[in-house]
Amino acid sequence: MVVVAPVPLTFPAGRWRAAWIWPHRSTDWDGPTRRRTAAFSTTFHLDAVPAHAPARLAAIGRATWYVNGHEAGRGPVRNNPQRMVWDDADIAPFLHTGTNQVAVLATVDVDETAWFMPLPEGTDLRNGAVAWEALVGDGLWVASDDTWHATVLHGWSADPNMGLLKRGGEHADCRALPAHWTTRPDDIEAWPTARRRRANSFGSSGRAVPPSFPVGPNKGRPITRPVPTPIELGRVGPNAFTADRIVVGTLLVDLEAPSGTTVVFNGAEQLHPDGLPRNEAYDSTFTVVADGTRRRIESVDIFGVHGVTVATDGDVVVHGVHIVERLHPVVQPSTFRCSDPALERIFDVGRRTVSICSLDSYVDCPSREQRAWTGDSVVHQMVDLTTNHDWSLAAWHPVLAASPRADGMLPMAVAGEIEHTDISIVPDWALHWVRSVHNLFRYVGDPEAVRPLVQVAEGVVRWFEQYCDADGLPTDVPGWVLIDWSSVYSDGANSTIAGLWGRALLDLAELSDWLGDHGRAEWARQRHRTLAAGFEKLWDPERRLYVDSMVGDTRLPMASQHGQAAAIVGRLAPPDRWDRLVEVMLDESNLVHAAFANATAPSEPGSGTELGGVYLFTGHPDPWWDAERQIVRAQPFYRYVLHDALADAGHAHRISAQLLDWQALLDRCPTSFGETWYGGTTCHGWSSTPTRDLVQHVLGVQPATPGFASVRIAPALGHLEWAEATVPSPAGDIRVRADGTGLTIESPLPVEATWNGATELLAAGSHYIPGTWLTT
Repeated sequence: MVVVAPVPLTFPAGRWRAAWIWPHRSTDWDGPTRRRTAAFSTTFHLDAVPAHAPARLAAIGRATWYVNGHEAGRGPVRNNPQRMVWDDADIAPFLHTGTNQVAVLATVDVDETAWFMPLPEGTDLRNGAVAWEALVGDGLWVASDDTWHATVLHGWSADPNMGLLKRGGEHADCRALPAHWTTRPDDIEAWPTARRRRANSFGSSGRAVPPSFPVGPNKGRPITRPVPTPIELGRVGPNAFTADRIVVGTLLVDLEAPSGTTVVFNGAEQLHPDGLPRNEAYDSTFTVVADGTRRRIESVDIFGVHGVTVATDGDVVVHGVHIVERLHPVVQPSTFRCSDPALERIFDVGRRTVSICSLDSYVDCPSREQRAWTGDSVVHQMVDLTTNHDWSLAAWHPVLAASPRADGMLPMAVAGEIEHTDISIVPDWALHWVRSVHNLFRYVGDPEAVRPLVQVAEGVVRWFEQYCDADGLPTDVPGWVLIDWSSVYSDGANSTIAGLWGRALLDLAELSDWLGDHGRAEWARQRHRTLAAGFEKLWDPERRLYVDSMVGDTRLPMASQHGQAAAIVGRLAPPDRWDRLVEVMLDESNLVHAAFANATAPSEPGSGTELGGVYLFTGHPDPWWDAERQIVRAQPFYRYVLHDALADAGHAHRISAQLLDWQALLDRCPTSFGETWYGGTTCHGWSSTPTRDLVQHVLGVQPATPGFASVRIAPALGHLEWAEATVPSPAGDIRVRADGTGLTIESPLPVEATWNGATELLAAGSHYIPGTWLTT
């Protein structure tokens, strides 16, 4: 059974019993620092342990909470603070009769970070607050108040120099926190008591208890809690440790050094050829100050590393280094096997790549940034919907990203500094987000969950209207028109933007009809008809393809796989052109690896070319390739659109061979997929399209009706002799095997099976259909 959301814990409506609390000396922090850290603790007595003990926590920032030394929760999950959700857990397994202890470690960043948005200036809780409560018996509540002990943790901070490509470092001073503070109440009796905080704001004296302005919170944890899994890094040198692949979680170090000694643990995403960690400028660090004893100390931040190096000027013994993996669970992961071992490996690595980019949201990468990008996540989501029985993150991320600006456009990344400062927008990323809402409609099919997202989607779609020319074609769309990291020209009217907008218009129409809003659906379809007519301007009749852009009345010669694929998925190209567009996209003799990162030569796979963003400030360089003949290849992210276009055009059988391109990414890193064919990070979730494709297109297993009430199975094996998979559905696993003789199906759902141009409707159960699947 698929999990769409965690089982909700029951709490009474209205005000909490818990008060917002924080240490009295809230301004007594070490500086300069980006972060403030505090610790809290209390005890309570139980005569009997209840069967269940629901507990919840709200925090300005992040908090890890412990019950009798056991980690019970870590949250809340990232969000715009004005839409905070609380974190919750059943703590009954951690309770015992007699004295019990609750401990909370809380951090609040002073300024915005990649994963944190501060409260507005002038709100009293901006500098930190925590509220915690639990029902531990019949009518017996434990709740935070001014009897709790609280202390400022001096030396627990973070670097203030965080940037777009650098997360900075974290600092922890062991001298500020006793080693056994979560299990020995005597260790914290000397701490002062906490101060109750009122959520004061202009015009209101504020409440001392949640929900309060502007944070709430009003909802519980929306995604399944990860299972912390310690992974030991092996020692490969006196001061170097590595894992067998990139691992993602909190950094746990076991060290022994004289009091006051500083030890710096440098994370590394990549390794040198000799197997030692290769530290880069954007890698993150964890700096620990020893207290003179042997200590195990764990970071607050998440680190994505392949290895760790240790630097110190003191007498230090490092007994061990672990990453405590904290990834979104993959429950009963799907299996895929086929006649080509290379594709089996590509499937597995794609699944792993999405996992290491699945934290409290989908993130672009676990090492350099950890941002919740609006558009990247469509690939992560499709992989989870296709291969994971836990759909809670797939359902949550579109909700997280549904945080529109006043004009209806979405931020290019949410719940962090980019949304907070509104530094830029990526208009096409919002269109990929609309596709993620359509995915929820197809797979989850919950009208009440989708309805508010459709309202946001309408705002996104209507945003493009203001930039349409007289023919209805979006022109000179502002912001960062990213497309992907290939050399796709977006000046004037752009074929990729128009095609993605066309797809979004049709998605909005279908969603609106499903919800009974036929007026909105008709508006979207009428807009699409106008767009399709105007799109004809981008057709080059001599070359029989769509150019990337048209400036004024001039069609520029540059063309790409992107524009042809968008014309198909957006239903802007007449169907009688689709075969020609497929020929253009797949003609290897004319395809070129072009990226603006290298303005003078190809950016070949594995070349190590840096992404390069100079063109964002200087404008697009002139093409170095033969723009009249050659077609620019798509990077891994956009290939999901290209492969959808192949399937839409009746060429799904060609997808299996296309997926072998991912071997180039495996040559660079054998355990996760990189950001582009040529360089960037070695772990980027947006590059995992093959894992989706092998199920959805090669074996052809997709929902046939909204909410996965029935399943469509239409194999297109291409070069494969056979393929088989288990696929999650709300009713249970669907098992499919296709080979040169027939199709075997075990499905708990009704089946719409398509083969050799024929479609048969089958009842739930086991079926065998003879027929060939190699080229259809």
